[in-house]
Amino acid sequence: MFDKEVDLMKKRIGFLYLIIFLLPFIQLFKPTMVQAYSVPDRTSVYEHAPKGMKLNDFVTAPEYYTNTKTNDTTAFKSSSKIIRAGDSNNDSTDIIQLLDGSSTQKKQIGSFWGTVKDSNGNKTYNYFDLSKPQEISVWFYGGSKVDGYDGFAFVLQNDDLGDQAISRSNGVPTAGETLGVWGGGTPDNKTTTTKLSGASDGIQKSVAIEFDHYVNKTAGSFSNSVNDYLDYDKFSMSNPGNIVMNQLKTGHIAWNYPGDTATYMENSYSLILNNYFYNITHRGPVQNNSYFTGYDGLEVANSETQDPRNGWRHLKITYTPPTTGTTARLSYLINDKFPDGTDKMQTAQDSKTFSIDISKLIGTSDDKKVRWGFTASTGSPESSIDDLDMVIEKMPSIVDMKGTSQITDVTKNSSKTLGSTKELSTSDGDEIKLEQKLAYSGGISESGEIKATVGLPENVEYNGDANGVIGKMTYQDEDGTTKTQEINKSDLKDVTITIPGKYETDPPSYKTVKGFDVTIPSMNAIGDNSNIEVYGTVKGPESSTPITTSVSGVNTSYQADNYTGDTMSPDFVIDNEVLHIENTNSLSQELNLGDEAHFQGNISYLKGSTFDGEELLSNLEVYDQDGNKLSGVQKGDIQVDKGVKTGTYDIPYTLNGLEADKTYTFKLKLSDSKDRISNTLEYKVKIKPKKNLQLEVDNYRFQTINAGSKIGEYVKRSGNWDIDVNSTGTKWKLSAQSTGLFNKEDSSYSEPLYFIDKDLNAKSLNDDTLIAQQDTVNSGESQNTDVTDAWSEEDGILLKNEFPNLAGDYTGKIEWTLSETI
Repeated sequence: MFDKEVDLMKKRIGFLYLIIFLLPFIQLFKPTMVQAYSVPDRTSVYEHAPKGMKLNDFVTAPEYYTNTKTNDTTAFKSSSKIIRAGDSNNDSTDIIQLLDGSSTQKKQIGSFWGTVKDSNGNKTYNYFDLSKPQEISVWFYGGSKVDGYDGFAFVLQNDDLGDQAISRSNGVPTAGETLGVWGGGTPDNKTTTTKLSGASDGIQKSVAIEFDHYVNKTAGSFSNSVNDYLDYDKFSMSNPGNIVMNQLKTGHIAWNYPGDTATYMENSYSLILNNYFYNITHRGPVQNNSYFTGYDGLEVANSETQDPRNGWRHLKITYTPPTTGTTARLSYLINDKFPDGTDKMQTAQDSKTFSIDISKLIGTSDDKKVRWGFTASTGSPESSIDDLDMVIEKMPSIVDMKGTSQITDVTKNSSKTLGSTKELSTSDGDEIKLEQKLAYSGGISESGEIKATVGLPENVEYNGDANGVIGKMTYQDEDGTTKTQEINKSDLKDVTITIPGKYETDPPSYKTVKGFDVTIPSMNAIGDNSNIEVYGTVKGPESSTPITTSVSGVNTSYQADNYTGDTMSPDFVIDNEVLHIENTNSLSQELNLGDEAHFQGNISYLKGSTFDGEELLSNLEVYDQDGNKLSGVQKGDIQVDKGVKTGTYDIPYTLNGLEADKTYTFKLKLSDSKDRISNTLEYKVKIKPKKNLQLEVDNYRFQTINAGSKIGEYVKRSGNWDIDVNSTGTKWKLSAQSTGLFNKEDSSYSEPLYFIDKDLNAKSLNDDTLIAQQDTVNSGESQNTDVTDAWSEEDGILLKNEFPNLAGDYTGKIEWTLSETI
């Protein structure tokens, strides 16, 4: 046992020597951080703060922290306070100060929490419900110094101390490396003779995401009993799980359970003197080199002053409850947008998602309501006094509203929603529709009247209709009642938007675009929603050669007493190349029903592009002569060889289901693989009148020839002689031919047939003889003509008694010929 202790002591002494010899070396070459540019003062920063929620009594910021050992309720003055809009040096929005850069107090701790309990102690207010999806977003200003405060933490906690929960050491509130949430620190940054036992000194029953500026890795030693070691991560573990090792760097983001003693590792440089210092096990995935202090990451010339707007950084926390069990997901997204809502480039953003065990907060309790809030501190040897302020954009239980946006190319019937990776390609002259939707999805409060400031994308003309109307705002409440407000071209004004720099270290620039303000009624029930829609016409830059113009999305901001938010319109591109078709056969055709019409022409690009070898799509619509579109659209594929500048098309259409003697308009347009839509050609096709020609004849009789009848007389017709011609859309003629009537018993006896016209001229039917004709065209309904209606007893087809015939029955055949005439 004694030998073992000696060995341990040797290891500790060796460690001490290493520190002694290295420290001068490190100190000698430690770089001096110089801030050459000028920075705005805090008043200017407050004046340019992003708009946030009115805090009312939704949050609580302790004025003092209690010494839980002595019950001294004013043991430590908190650096946090709420600065209301209209207070001294702040006219913009409600701000929460967590750390005070104007104070002379080196060690500072600040915190604020959602106000969870009402006056009766019931959890009915601004809590965090672990059973539901939740979102919190804030803007924070991290001061103006390069060597700034230690850091801050987002915390979910169920500590019995409530809003008095903070880092402590033996009951004393502890600043510096603890960030106000971790245990293991000491008030004087010295090693302690007291071990962590049972509960840690961190916030109990909690989970925290830390945003830590420094890597506190200074170990205690005989010559320097410092306790500044919480970020040491070079240990070895046989089963580390998601505990990170050898990863932490400046500006790191990690997480763990501050109230869990397993989070902390005990260290001592003397087993005899019991000098303890601790490091915490950071859980990953870890993010390093993140920007959350001062104006880090923005390079301006030495003679310039940083823009106070750039000091504000955005942070969003998203929570997803367990589907089963106790494993939930907690995510953060930091530095994702500028104060006006414009997205920052992806390289500037940091985000991670963690799996957390909510039983660490609530055990097996069915009460899943916990506190949410932020803690912060400064005072470690590395840090300095600086500001940390927050503006709350969204709280989880007050008002939950969802904003979405969409842009639609009405001409091409193609849309893109915000967040989609799809490219929306438009062309000059396309009509587009921009929509910004907002919906109430829950909360304990109404939003208050909402002022929406809508920025409009460039390269679009907003001329409106004959009355100058370019769009409308439609509000609908939960019971379906709607309210509409028109948006007129005269409402347009200049709206300032942010233009991200080329690189993430470049400060943004600003410019004005067209936009407008519109007021949306207050929302207070699930189902309340609004939609702002604006129409315009795409207008790309002038160019005689093919170019593609990218149009960035523009922000729409919403500002109400209890809600602030924004949505970006989706970006899109303008392709100035024009697909063009030109007919090579006649634009006017006259065909019969059932015929196949052909629409033929050439295809090319007006800016000179070559075809890509992909199939083009034809779109053929048919309209009647009154301009009514017929149902159905004929589509087809057209192949044009890759690399050529001109192609051809030949589109057939069978003329069925149309009406005769009417003219139809066929509207043809083509589209290519990039959704370019050609000009529209109109082909006129007249359907020739419908023709129908039918003859209905029967068996006919003549009167009986009596003995003694005179030779050469005409025998009259007997019975009904209907000879019907049915015709539509045509002239006609009817002729007849017959060899006469023959005796059934002796065919050598016969009588001839004659046609007698109105002038009593007789023509033998031995030859094909014209009986009747119609010289006019009936293009309407079918017409029935009974040829015999025009006959009298003296004319028409008669039988001539030319021979003295034997008594008997005589029969014969008449061949009728009905034909169309020109």
